[in-house]
Amino acid sequence: MVKTTDIIHFLEHQFADISKQSKWDFSGKQVFTGDKEVTKIALSLDPKYNVIEKAIKEGCGLLITHHPLFFHESKGIDVANLNYKKAVAAIKGNLDILSYHTNIDIADNGTNDYICSLLNAEKEDGYLSMEGCEEVYKFAVFTPYDYKDQVFNAITNAGAGSLYGNYSSCGFIAEGAGLFTPLENAKPFVGEPLEPQIVDEVKIETVVLKKDINNVIKAMKEAHPYEEAAYDLIKLENNIPYGFGRIANLNKTYTLKEFISFVKEKLNITNINTNMEDIEPFNKIGICTGSAASLWKDALKKGVKVLLTGDMKYHDALDAYEHGICIIDAGHQGTEEIYMNYLLEILKKQFNIEVIVIKQETQIINWGGK
Repeated sequence: MVKTTDIIHFLEHQFADISKQSKWDFSGKQVFTGDKEVTKIALSLDPKYNVIEKAIKEGCGLLITHHPLFFHESKGIDVANLNYKKAVAAIKGNLDILSYHTNIDIADNGTNDYICSLLNAEKEDGYLSMEGCEEVYKFAVFTPYDYKDQVFNAITNAGAGSLYGNYSSCGFIAEGAGLFTPLENAKPFVGEPLEPQIVDEVKIETVVLKKDINNVIKAMKEAHPYEEAAYDLIKLENNIPYGFGRIANLNKTYTLKEFISFVKEKLNITNINTNMEDIEPFNKIGICTGSAASLWKDALKKGVKVLLTGDMKYHDALDAYEHGICIIDAGHQGTEEIYMNYLLEILKKQFNIEVIVIKQETQIINWGGK
């Protein structure tokens, strides 16, 4: 049985850390009527009224969107407001709504990484726009040899050892001898009070993010056989940065016309705008899905002369042009809606549940027609 809270925990803590969302964003629960079994999920870029209606009609108990229904916490319900009207319709249809926005944009395997994969582009280290760093700690615990798997599984399930991209449950185990003397009131797992002990033990070392420390320690203590477990917690200097956008190398050199055709094909869109008619052939680009044409300054600082994004504003386009930065505007919808296909596969694999994508009827903004 898959419950709403199972999906929430996976998306917010394992797949796309919700604590990384921008301060102005409001990802997470939009409409939540309580934990319940979910047998079918709908995905959509936006929580439009007709999307909510279709999700209900299709028998979905949960709608997950990229853009939030509410961008601020609610202070009351007024059905004259369209967003509250949508919320009421969802509640009447027994449909919960979750939205994951900037935390998905920032995440490994998020919207930007997905566009890189579609374009056969290899990411470089770093981001177009740095947003912050996560503090990392070394965590080590000493446990009897026979309990090493139990303790290791407990701490990694709580979030330890899964900080580095495509790898999870990372750690190191070393064998040794543990020495201790239980005092008079102790209830030792091995030996008797006041008798010195030497026990075959292992030291399990791994890394943990600051935000997961309490959960990891709690899980360790619950799995550990000792009355008082010995462990170390050491702050490291190699923090993990995160941010918006990617810098990527294409698998070949393109002319501007060739690349625009390639992007149209891969994103399945018909309209693209650019602030330049032609540029020198290139094989490096900046990518930032959604509304990010303003990041051209970040691209300039990093020596990237082509920025693929959406929602190109006139003054951003003009300023970028005069600084030699080509902005390719594939549209907000065009750069993000396609990600729902990827998220569908992720959720199906994780939960073995039926998932559908509800697409917009057409690309909402079509400058210059087709």
